[in-house]
Amino acid sequence: MSYEIRQEKADFHLDIAARRPTLEVTIAQTLHRVEEVADSDGRFTISVDGRLFRGWRLITSDRIEIRLDGRSFVFDRREGVARADATTGTGDEVRAEMPGTLVTRHVDVGTQVALGERLVTIESMKLQVTIAAPRAGTIARLHIAEGATFERGAILVSMAPAAPQEG
Repeated sequence: MSYEIRQEKADFHLDIAARRPTLEVTIAQTLHRVEEVADSDGRFTISVDGRLFRGWRLITSDRIEIRLDGRSFVFDRREGVARADATTGTGDEVRAEMPGTLVTRHVDVGTQVALGERLVTIESMKLQVTIAAPRAGTIARLHIAEGATFERGAILVSMAPAAPQEG
């Protein structure tokens, strides 16, 4: 899964390379291993490439605010959503890239959506991610109820097959 994020005025491309056994992210072509060590009362400790950091975090659909070892970081997701792509589904199915819980449905069956429109928000490993439509179309089925858990690869949303283009 890829993100376009902004810290202050600098834009970064972030790719999640692996989630298990350790989260691996690539930022500016550098691979980092990230592991959460502890979590209580909104505080957390993470290990980034073996170095420990203690802090707090606030995660919303468009912004991540982190305070680590006395330093504050604010990351804005430039587009605010993760795009469904070949790894998360086909043109007609949007699948879970990771196990988690469905937090919010942003659409109903029969809703007409545009490419990139928000479909559902999921939570996995204490991170909320909003999944967007992989194409324009109509929502045919919502497979997971709000609050329900699912496994990696579960179908979250089905879209009606794309109508053949006349030509």
